[in-house]
Amino acid sequence: MTGATAWDAFWSTLPAEPGAALWDSSPRVTAELHLPLFRDHADPALPLVDLGCGSGRQTRWLARHFRRVVGLDIAEAAVELAAASHPAANVTYRRADLLDEDTVAALHAELGDVNVYMRGVLHQLGPDDRTRLLTTIRHLLGGAGILFAQELTERTGWYVAELLAGGAHLPKTAGLAARFDFGARVAPSHDGRLRLLFEGSGFDVVADGDIALHTTERTSDGRPLELPTRYLVARAPTRLPSERNTEEEHDGP
Repeated sequence: MTGATAWDAFWSTLPAEPGAALWDSSPRVTAELHLPLFRDHADPALPLVDLGCGSGRQTRWLARHFRRVVGLDIAEAAVELAAASHPAANVTYRRADLLDEDTVAALHAELGDVNVYMRGVLHQLGPDDRTRLLTTIRHLLGGAGILFAQELTERTGWYVAELLAGGAHLPKTAGLAARFDFGARVAPSHDGRLRLLFEGSGFDVVADGDIALHTTERTSDGRPLELPTRYLVARAPTRLPSERNTEEEHDGP
């Protein structure tokens, strides 16, 4: 199945109650902890795009802090669930493939520069599509927007693989591992490499660090499963380094 088809099938068969997805934790341990990491860098008057919004649980919470919020997901079933379960007056949900250049151009033409909130999207993509998505995000940010990203790393993969190999009873995690290679297919972002990935794609990184992904899975002793991940806050410069170098060459003697 293609990515869109697979994720649509995933959301179509998932129970509708909050927390059914592994990453669909309460905003209290998710968006509420993330906002202080990027709030001082972001213009709250700009729209916020929740990229990979899923059920919309974080989207609606973030709408308390931004004038307009748009939840985007590649799965139509996720968009339908979000609209039904987490509506708000200043929130809209849409199905969108941000690897499509026309879709991106139309979105930016409609919204102007935006802030972007993104959790665990890059690790689902191959290297070429990661590069394309980062180009997309840069376009959406324009000169005024800010990005917050939380991403799985090699360390996440090792941690998940060790848990499953050790026989831990983690049905949500095991289901994702079987369906999407969760724990094996992760972005190359251990330690400082997430920062290098974004800087290599023309972003100015203003903050990054380790952060836990609070999941809805329970360990054998009843505690919520927390996975090691990284976060990053970045903006898109008005000109890429390659463009500045080209201009300097033209302006030289």
